[in-house]
Formats: sequence, structure tokens, C-alpha cells
Amino acid sequence: MSKPKKEPIKNGKLWIIFGILFALINPWYFPEGSYQPLFWGIPYWALIIIAASLLLSAFISYVIKYQWQLEEEEEKKEAK
Repeated sequence: MSKPKKEPIKNGKLWIIFGILFALINPWYFPEGSYQPLFWGIPYWALIIIAASLLLSAFISYVIKYQWQLEEEEEKKEAK
């Protein structure tokens, strides 16, 4: 028997992770004019933002796949 899925909006831990990831993809916390050191010609802050964006995308995919409850699924179960 599978576990019933919960609504992610009611899970505080998910909101905290979303908040941290959203904060990481905004460059406001880097010093103005900072572009050193460069890695493969890309400023370090750009690599941090790219990595955080990938993590945010993966986290959203996880939440949608494993935490989201769709009404359609419930209706199908009730029809059976």
C-alpha cells in the first residue's frame, strides 16, 4: 500500500529549502564588482548561481513528483 501524498504548501521544511535556494540564485550577497577568481573564464558568483539554479530545478521536480497531490489521482481511485 502506498503512502498518501501530502500537499507541499503545508510542509514548512519545503518552504525553508525554497527560500534558501531562491536566496542563492540572487547575486545581491556578493560584493559589488567582484569577478575574481575566474574559473574557466567564468566569475565564481556565476558558477554559484548556476549550481543553485540546477539545485532549485531538481528540488522543484522532486516536490512535484513525490509531494504533490493531484485531484485527478483521487478521482481515478474513487472510480475504481
